[in-house]
Amino acid sequence: MSYQERKGILRFPKATFERLKLYHAFLSQIHAEGKIYVLSEDIAEMLRITPEQVRKDFSFLETKGKPKVGYVIKELLDELDELFGTGVDENIIIIGAGHLGSALVNYKGFKNIGVRVAAIFDNDPRKIGTMVGDLMVLPLKDLSRVIRRFKVKIAAICVPESAAQQVADLLVGHGIKALWNFSTRILDVPPNIIVQNEDITRGLLGVKHMLAESEKSSSIDAMKVNEG
Repeated sequence: MSYQERKGILRFPKATFERLKLYHAFLSQIHAEGKIYVLSEDIAEMLRITPEQVRKDFSFLETKGKPKVGYVIKELLDELDELFGTGVDENIIIIGAGHLGSALVNYKGFKNIGVRVAAIFDNDPRKIGTMVGDLMVLPLKDLSRVIRRFKVKIAAICVPESAAQQVADLLVGHGIKALWNFSTRILDVPPNIIVQNEDITRGLLGVKHMLAESEKSSSIDAMKVNEG
């Protein structure tokens, strides 16, 4: 019985779901170090949130902690693995054989979460037929064949903004259900299509904002000390 069948259609708040992914990464790290138990305070300190927030997020899970002992790391990891489907192999394809697309092909971490890059595509004749890792860059005309053969549902879009919408339309037309969008384009897709945006520029804007706020806070604190 799957996680969804046991729990029903469980809708996590978006912020909680994003933190659960961070918890999974942290728990995987300390589990590899040989640790067995973890306290909510330890997780909170590492992720710079409150222990209360950690416990609230974990209240959505079946795994429960014990007072003064904490959570069994493997139990948490097993449940999160099931939640995220890391034990279910999923083939993905990548559109765009530039630096980013090539980096995704060569990323070794995919195997830890049940993901395999089945193919990489490009429309540049100079790139078609060249090798990226163990994969040959294929022309877009081979999309339908590859998607059917490998039962692909997820595609990563690693093309310039000007081409992203056209690529998205092509992928949706060939039956792709989820788009991992690395372009800066806000995609216009049917409501049943899942889109995960990974815009590096927007992420960097967030970092710049937090840095500015941190420096402003430090400056105010320094002024208070000097005035004192």
